[in-house]
Amino acid sequence: MQWDPGGATESRSKLYIYLRFLRIEQVFFSLPMAYMGAFLAIREIPPIQVLILMFFSLFFLRTAGMTNDNLADREIDAMNPRTKSRPLVTGKITVREAKLLITISLIGFFITAYLINLYALIFAPIVALIVMSYPYMKRYTAFANYHLASIQGLAVFSGAVASLGLYAKSFTQLVTGIPWLFVISTVFWAVGFDLYNHIPDADFDKKMGLHSFAVLLGDRALMFAGLNQLISVLLALFGDIQFNLGIIAYIATILHGLIMGYAYYSATRGNFGRAFYYNIYSSIVLGIGIIIDIIV
Repeated sequence: MQWDPGGATESRSKLYIYLRFLRIEQVFFSLPMAYMGAFLAIREIPPIQVLILMFFSLFFLRTAGMTNDNLADREIDAMNPRTKSRPLVTGKITVREAKLLITISLIGFFITAYLINLYALIFAPIVALIVMSYPYMKRYTAFANYHLASIQGLAVFSGAVASLGLYAKSFTQLVTGIPWLFVISTVFWAVGFDLYNHIPDADFDKKMGLHSFAVLLGDRALMFAGLNQLISVLLALFGDIQFNLGIIAYIATILHGLIMGYAYYSATRGNFGRAFYYNIYSSIVLGIGIIIDIIV
């Protein structure tokens, strides 16, 4: 299996290499989920300055997290035929550059969190700790897949905090206003697409003593991925009901599920690259659909 979303084999510009290194397209599947959380929490359009700050906050945190992930795994990636073309492995990006990028990005994340609201700043260290600790979890437990998935759920959570934190009069009001069904739904969705990354590497990971549900479950891992995504769709439908959303949200949720179904089918055919990217498309459809439903 040669597919790798973080590989950069082409002789291209430094900017292109950085974009591949950061898997920049993944920012854009997290962004609709974060905005979905922001719109759901207050049932209206958040202030434009908050939406702009959310974009930069998410960009900075994903940059720090992805860079740290590559840095922590660079020796493992060098031994894996699927990931040996990653820029930190080939030297197209140096360790010094990576550490500098992490530092700058974390500073940018905390500054934008401060500018959003006090609650966002309070939660920022917890969110950053969860994101930055992920690469080390697979050395100890298969639940690393859920750790990664929780980071995607935090996009919805953080979006809600960014908008609701402007109006909440207490911490309790803030926490109870979080669209938890959509947060949890996102976690189950993300477990599925993360396994599309891990299943092709299951034999290698087992040899290296790394943990994932792909290693733990073997041939049943793909079915487990599909089960998680089925739970995700059901939770999203319950969320539509809880928030009394309209027909656009229901259509988006059903399309979200159908696209994930096609992704699962692609994975059963061995096309894990297509499965991975169609899961990205499914999240965009869900996030944008719910946002449009709330606007109209």
